[in-house]
Amino acid sequence: MSSGQQLTQAVRTTPTWVAAIVAVLALVVFAPALQAQPPVVVGAEVTGTPAGGATLGLKATVQVNDGSTIQGYAWMQVEGPEVAIQNANAANTQVTLASNFATRFHLHDLLHEPPITAAQLPPNVPLPPGEFQGGLPDRFQIVALNHFVLEEAGLVAIRLTVTTTSGTYAHRVEIHMPVMWRQNPGIYNVPIGEPVLFHGKHQDSYNWTLMAPTGSNANLLGGSSGLPFFTPDVAGIYHVSVTDLDTNTPVEMTVYAGTWRGIIVGQDANGRPVTDGICLACHSGGLIGNQFAPWKQTGHAEIFTDQLNTGTHYGEGCFDCHTVGFNPAVKNRGVDEASDYQAFLNSGLLNNPGDNWTQVLNNFPVTAQKANIQCENCHGPAASEPGFDTLAHGWIPTVEGEPRISISSDVCGRCHGEPLRHGRYQQWQLSGHANYELAIDEGESGSCSRCHTGNGFLTWLPVLTGEVDGDPTADIEVTWNANETHPQTCVTCHDPHDIGTTTGVGSNAKVRISGNTPMLIAGFEAYGVGRGAICMTCHNSRRGLHFDGNFDEVRGTGETSRAPHGSVQADILMGENAYMVNTGVRGRHSLLTDTCVTCHMEATPPPDDLSYDQGGTNHTFYASPDICTECHNGITATGLQTAVEAMLEHLKGVIEGEMRKVMVQQINAGNRIDVGGGNMISMASQIRGIELTESRGRQAIIVTLPGGVEVGPTAMNSVMVVPPAPGTPVDLYSVAPDALPKAGWNYFLIHSDGSLGAHNPSWVLTVLDQSRDGLGNYAGPRLKDFPELSMMGARLLEQ
Repeated sequence: MSSGQQLTQAVRTTPTWVAAIVAVLALVVFAPALQAQPPVVVGAEVTGTPAGGATLGLKATVQVNDGSTIQGYAWMQVEGPEVAIQNANAANTQVTLASNFATRFHLHDLLHEPPITAAQLPPNVPLPPGEFQGGLPDRFQIVALNHFVLEEAGLVAIRLTVTTTSGTYAHRVEIHMPVMWRQNPGIYNVPIGEPVLFHGKHQDSYNWTLMAPTGSNANLLGGSSGLPFFTPDVAGIYHVSVTDLDTNTPVEMTVYAGTWRGIIVGQDANGRPVTDGICLACHSGGLIGNQFAPWKQTGHAEIFTDQLNTGTHYGEGCFDCHTVGFNPAVKNRGVDEASDYQAFLNSGLLNNPGDNWTQVLNNFPVTAQKANIQCENCHGPAASEPGFDTLAHGWIPTVEGEPRISISSDVCGRCHGEPLRHGRYQQWQLSGHANYELAIDEGESGSCSRCHTGNGFLTWLPVLTGEVDGDPTADIEVTWNANETHPQTCVTCHDPHDIGTTTGVGSNAKVRISGNTPMLIAGFEAYGVGRGAICMTCHNSRRGLHFDGNFDEVRGTGETSRAPHGSVQADILMGENAYMVNTGVRGRHSLLTDTCVTCHMEATPPPDDLSYDQGGTNHTFYASPDICTECHNGITATGLQTAVEAMLEHLKGVIEGEMRKVMVQQINAGNRIDVGGGNMISMASQIRGIELTESRGRQAIIVTLPGGVEVGPTAMNSVMVVPPAPGTPVDLYSVAPDALPKAGWNYFLIHSDGSLGAHNPSWVLTVLDQSRDGLGNYAGPRLKDFPELSMMGARLLEQ
């Protein structure tokens, strides 16, 4: 009897409830047979070993399930460095991969693009508009490379399309080819044996040259392109030059090549590394500083140790970042060349938890010397001067330590740029902090560069904190040029020698300013704000104190027309720097343990495609719009922001109306209004429209004249009331009620915060109400006009 007959017989001779169960089981047993098969299943086989310039076989595999007839095949590349498909319309064909030499052009394209697409980003993270400013800047430099971009550079995707009489069916073929490039931090101190790739800023032609040290056979390849490279083959100094056609001047880059050394010789009573005395002779204080003491307490100093002692899935795939110089393909004295390295691999210590690190120190000391993340992982090989390869490293005359040091996020991205697990670098690239264009534009200003460049912030920081004497409100000395300018990078916020030991949930990562801020340029200090203190250092109005108590000091001066500097989040959180309200009214969010960091990093998960299981803190810094509901039942950011946006827009209209009213009053009094110099208004009818805006840090307006002609934006200190001769012109705000410039300041304060009230809801609503009421008895939207804010939310806001 067949299985089907057996099941039928069972149904006939058993009780009804049993029969029902058997019937269900029958459906489960035969479910695969009942499921409809795809009409045509397309696949492909790849034969051969992927490598630069290799030719591989491609074979289409097609299973026709609907009885249709195959009519044609089409192979087409959809991603990766350009390949050559010999016969794109055959079932079986061959593909020749790009050469290692050519892959650098695809690599170049990847470095200029966002790491993921807009479709892969969560709603709270916008893709930066226009040209991607978090990628490779347009300037002459060594190209830094991370794991993620190297994996993408070697990915070749080919779409196979098969057409049958019933339709068209496709399959994606992925070929992962190794590339010749290695991840590197982009500094000018490099290991021998690994190619060094350069980038030239965009220009019509290039004339790169290389001068190698004695004994070297290195050649510069691609010297007429924007992406030349060479491989240093001996320790020494290599000079690379090219002409900058914009200035018709030579650009000289000096590269120091050497071998790896390592510094760990033991462990102390706390299990922390003991370092080589030769290094400590210089790096234990004094002029050079003591980097070893804080470094040995970090997660960098123990990652290999910790994983070796506790890990069950640990191996050489992790060593590239967790040890010094791991690269079995090259001889440059990396950890893999240690005399006892193979014995260590054979010891059975890997993936066998226990006190394994102690055994490595005792039994495999040469390997231990180059274990964990050490100085050289970020600063390059220590033995990088001719004649010094048995010691630490030689003194580099005239340039001191610059070849070994960079504040670029690329240094961290070498390892923290390998999503999913290590995707902080790519998250940072999507943030506003990674804007190279803005940094370069503001980089030469001794004032703006303090917050718009990492170079400026780190120069300003010791003065700001009082470690170095000076005026923290004064301009700093700019000692860098456009080719050396970086935006706010990892090391702006984190001292890489003192970053903590735990990442992800429960992170104890340290920031350079924590707990309390110094006196901010906005004129106040923020206390008890945790790690958000580092954010508030720059995210404040930066114009000194502005409140009713000191308005008399600025009335009638150019300061009356000031607007807050953008990004005033600290002012809003702490309830500072607004007119017509009480100040110092801290919002509840300012009492969170880490203020800014809590919502924008810890409680908001990073993008899925750039984080393992959404673990770790969010380094895009964009807070989720749904985060309010985690603490406030019945209130959402959307409901609050709708109310604030409406009230803000209404206030703007009221201010514009009051400005027009003052102008008309002055015209009726026999005066004229000069907008920006040379645009004289003598009749009220000439004013067809006024729009409130901002210009160079001041409140400003755009005036529409007859015929739709727009004049402006003109700063309010340049909107002049011109009396008949011999009277002296004065700016409009000097004859306006005090409430007008005060309301203008308040408008820009709330507007430039960007949270539309979320940072300090009740205070923001009070500022908007008082600003409008201060200008007159104007009707307008209030909280009660927005029923989507629940009663619970309303009570919260009104407290």
